[in-house]
Amino acid sequence: MSRGGLRRRPATVAFATDRTMKLSFALAILLASASCTTSQKRTDAPPLATPSQSSEPTERALIIGSAETPDPVLKRIRELEKDGVVKDIVVFESFPLQIRLSAPKTIIDEINKIPRVGGLH
Repeated sequence: MSRGGLRRRPATVAFATDRTMKLSFALAILLASASCTTSQKRTDAPPLATPSQSSEPTERALIIGSAETPDPVLKRIRELEKDGVVKDIVVFESFPLQIRLSAPKTIIDEINKIPRVGGLH
């Protein structure tokens, strides 16, 4: 027994294991919920492409959004995504938003012409 009558318990491996188990469980739930939402989106029938959309080759592009809320650039990209013109959209959490996508060059040029407020140009 140490002075003052208080005794310290040595650190145990069980504490580290419990913490690791909790973290692993939380990550497993997060991954499971993410896979459920993405699989639900994939079950929808893909939109039909018009001949003009399917004949143009697509390019990858990084689009910089606007500092406005709601972002008109992101809004237009989501509209084009619903029409099946823009694909593989990844929105990066930045300010203003950075959006990576695949689309025909004419569509990318159209998106780049949208007026923006603040941020990078």
